[in-house]
Amino acid sequence: MGKLEDCIQWAVKNGSIVDERIHFKQSSISGISAVVEGILATEEPLIQIPSKLLITNEKAQESFQVDSDVIDKNAPNALVQLYVAKLKFAKGMPSIYQPYIDLLPLKLEQPYFWDWKELQVIKGTDLYLVMKQRLPKLLEEWTTLLKKLSLEPSDDLGQLETPGLDLVDYVARYRETNEQLPWNSFAAYVWSAGIFASRAFPKIALNDQCLSINEAFLYPIVDFLNHKNDTKVKWCFQDGKMCFVSKESLKSGEELFNNYGDKSNEELLLNYGFVQDNNQYDDARLTLRLDSQLLDGAEQLGIPLSQERVTDNSVQFKLNKKELLPHNLVKLFALVHKLKSEDGINLRNSLEGIDSLQSILMQKVEFFRQKTRIDASASRKLQILRKYFDQQRRLFQLSIENGQKLQKELIKSNSEFLISFKTIFKNDKQFSNSLLLTFGVAKFEDLITKDCMNQILLLWIVRVANKNEYAKKLPFEIPQFIYDTFQEVSSTIVIEKEDVLQMMGFYQAMFPAMSEKIPEIYGQGNWRIRQFIVADTVMDRLVWTRKLTQEPFFVKKQRIAF
Repeated sequence: MGKLEDCIQWAVKNGSIVDERIHFKQSSISGISAVVEGILATEEPLIQIPSKLLITNEKAQESFQVDSDVIDKNAPNALVQLYVAKLKFAKGMPSIYQPYIDLLPLKLEQPYFWDWKELQVIKGTDLYLVMKQRLPKLLEEWTTLLKKLSLEPSDDLGQLETPGLDLVDYVARYRETNEQLPWNSFAAYVWSAGIFASRAFPKIALNDQCLSINEAFLYPIVDFLNHKNDTKVKWCFQDGKMCFVSKESLKSGEELFNNYGDKSNEELLLNYGFVQDNNQYDDARLTLRLDSQLLDGAEQLGIPLSQERVTDNSVQFKLNKKELLPHNLVKLFALVHKLKSEDGINLRNSLEGIDSLQSILMQKVEFFRQKTRIDASASRKLQILRKYFDQQRRLFQLSIENGQKLQKELIKSNSEFLISFKTIFKNDKQFSNSLLLTFGVAKFEDLITKDCMNQILLLWIVRVANKNEYAKKLPFEIPQFIYDTFQEVSSTIVIEKEDVLQMMGFYQAMFPAMSEKIPEIYGQGNWRIRQFIVADTVMDRLVWTRKLTQEPFFVKKQRIAF
C-alpha cells in the first residue's frame, strides 16, 4: 500500500468521510488528483474532515506549550509553519498526522525549491525579484519567533543576515549541501511556508475567531485537489467537521477540482508551481525607476500613485486583460514628457508618452521572447517556466496593441487640434517643390529616408513666421496656433551663445544659398539664425512624431481627460 492510500485510510479511520465516488490517484508527472466515478451532481459535502485532523495554530500552541500571545498578527502563520517543519523534519516526533505529513513532498514545485541551475533562468525577471523580496520577510518572522520560543537556529544567523545576501540562492545551496534538513533551519521553515502557500485554507472558513484575515490552516485530503479557475466550490464547518462541497456537475472520469481563487500565473507559479493557459486573471508587472520629485508631483496633477509606488524612486504597475494600460500609467508617461512650458497633461505629451511607453513594452516583449527560447526538453519545471514567459510576452503584446488603439482614438477624437506635416507638405506645393532643388526630396517619404525631417520642419516653421511678408497670400490656410506660438517664443526666449553655436552648422549650410536660389520663398521676410533657434523651441513645444509611421504632427495645446 502506498503513502496516498495510507493517508486516505488514516483520515477515514479518524472520522473523515470521503464520498465513495471520489478516487484519488498519484503520478510522478501530475502529482495527486481526484477523479469521479459515476455521475456526481450534489450540493452535499463530498469530503468531511474532523477538526482533530486539521493542523491549526491551536495545535501548534499545544505542541510548543505557548499561548496565542506569541503569535504576531502580521505573521499569523509563523507558529503553525514552524510546527509543520518540526513534524516533517524532527527525528522521533510522534504525531497523529504522521501519514499526512509523510505524504507532503520534500521537493516542492514552486521556484523557491528549484535547483540552483534552474534558478539561473529566472534571474533578471520580476519573478525573481518577488522571490528575493519575500524571503527576507520570512527570515525576519522566523528569527523573531525563534527568539520568542527561546530556540536556537541551526543556521549561522550572522551569515543569514549579511547585507545583500541573496536568500533565494542561499536556500537553494543549503538544500543541495544538506541531505537531511534540521527542523530548526531556515530552509525547513521556507519549505513549510511553501506548503502553506500551496495547501493552506483561510482560517475564517473554519471559524470567525481569527487573529488575522491571513491566518490559515492545513486541511488534509481536500488539499490534494487540484485548482481550476471559476470552479464553484464551498468550504464550511458543520457537526465538528470541515466540509468540502462542489457545485459542479461531473461525469465519470472527470477530475474533481478545488478553486484556490482568482490567481495570476505569477501567483500560481510561486505558490503552487504551475501556470494556466489563457488565464483570464493573469497579469504582468511593469516596474519603472523615475525621478522621486516627479513622482511626488504626480499627485498634484491628479495621478495618485500610493498603491503603485514601491520605493522613493520607483513604481510598479500591474497589467491585466481587464486593464492592459492603467490610466494612471498613461498619465504618468504624459507627465514624464511634459515640458516646462506646459501647465499639465495635454494632447501632445500624452501622445508622446504613449510612444515612450510603447518602446518599453516592446523591450518587454523581446525580453520574454528571448526567455521562451530556453531548452526545456529535459525539465518539466523549465517547460512550465517557458509557458509562463510566453504568457507574459502575450500580455505585453496585448498592452502594445491597446496602446496603439488608445493613440488612434486620441488622434481621432482630437483631430481639430492636430495637423499632419504630411498634409502640409501636400498642400504647400511651392515649399515642397523647393525641397527638390536643395535636398533632392520629391515626395514626403523622402524626408524620412533621407533623414532630413527636422531641418525641413525648421524651414517650414520659419516660413510660417514670415507669412505676412510674402507678396501674395499663401495658397493654403496656416494653423493660427503655430504662428502664435512662434510669436510667443520669440518674445520671451533668451538665446545663449551655445544655442547659436549649435544651430550654426545647419544655418550656414542653408543660407545665404537658399535665399539666392529660391528667393520667392527664402528671400522674403526674416531668415536670420535667430528665427531658427526660435523655430527649434516651437518644434519642441508643438511637434509630435508618431513612432509607428515617423509622421510629424503639429499639436495645439489641449488638455485632455482619460
